[in-house]
Amino acid sequence: MFVIEDLLEKFNSGKLIASDSRLEKIETKQIVLFGAGGIGKELYMVLMDKGINVFCFLDTVYCPDHNDEEIIKIGNYKVPVYNPNSKKLENLKTEGYVILSALFPHDIRNQVKGQLLKIGYKNVFALQEVNFSNLDSFYKLFHISNNYEKLIQTDKEKIIKTYNLLESRQDKDLYIEHIKAHLTKDFSEKKEPLGINLQYLAHDIPVEKDYSHFIDCGGFDGDTIKNFVSNGVSLNNIVIFEPQNDLNKKIKEFVTKNREKFNSVTIFPCGVNSTTAKFKFSTSTTVPASSVIDESGSDIIQCVAIDEVLFGFKPTFIKMDIEGAEVEALKGAKETIIQYKPQLAISVYHSLSDLWEIPLLIKSFYSGYKFYLRNYNSMGLETVLYAFPEK
Repeated sequence: MFVIEDLLEKFNSGKLIASDSRLEKIETKQIVLFGAGGIGKELYMVLMDKGINVFCFLDTVYCPDHNDEEIIKIGNYKVPVYNPNSKKLENLKTEGYVILSALFPHDIRNQVKGQLLKIGYKNVFALQEVNFSNLDSFYKLFHISNNYEKLIQTDKEKIIKTYNLLESRQDKDLYIEHIKAHLTKDFSEKKEPLGINLQYLAHDIPVEKDYSHFIDCGGFDGDTIKNFVSNGVSLNNIVIFEPQNDLNKKIKEFVTKNREKFNSVTIFPCGVNSTTAKFKFSTSTTVPASSVIDESGSDIIQCVAIDEVLFGFKPTFIKMDIEGAEVEALKGAKETIIQYKPQLAISVYHSLSDLWEIPLLIKSFYSGYKFYLRNYNSMGLETVLYAFPEK
């Protein structure tokens, strides 16, 4: 494994190469997408907008029966969806290239690929096995910033400093692996992620966790607190920030059904930022979890700074997954972090620079934090920085 200086030098000298085992030249292939969910639909638009024709979708949810065929509308396109066993697809089994257009866990991904190969499809690839290096718009799928060349030149010292802050060889290796994958736009060699059910639990980090006074920034539909409850985590008092009303209703429903598990739950129907203000907001119609603060957005949401709205609540643990607004939200929680030194779990995958900007920012608040890095999904998604204060 590289040390960080070697990685940056290889990139700057043009010697950092990608794997040669990926699906190449997809613009020349007859593409089929397996999975017509949110990611599949967005990937379809990315490919079509780039002039790469997608023949159809395969999907057993839309088409559970072998002879099923549906037509779905994606943007201005009408797209056929077939059951993988459809007799109409015999030629595609040998001539087509199937891309799994969803982020399946490792075991499910292998199961799906095995089933398709057994049916007779000859060319089946997971998302991370495809060369998307000529598709900058591919990163829009996951709202990831990819201005890498400039970052590597301007942030070299920060990148190295953060590398040296990480606690163990495991953390450092993941840090290098993540940066290399983004620089080469090649995720095929990344190690398999931890299970998504382990996210924010820091299960293998030898630190006693304290979720008793928990702040959840980016509550979504309550998925984090649901997972905590199912894992037996003790949550006494909770504050949840989630700006989308439909998702707030789902949080409320779960809390109402599980009142006995919490002392108190406060739900703020707003986002978090460095200041209390209103921002334009873009809501994805296909992937609700990917809604972001966006100057071109058509919605407006209220955001607040944690330091300006929580008084007397002494957090023991703060989690943030807020689609790229983590740096600003941390700035708005500076005094809270300095005063109470809560344990932190912060998403660092929305922009490559978050991987070093966020730990350096936290370190500037309190120098006693120790840093760990874990990944919980394919393509480097759901990568979490844990910061635990020294006792």
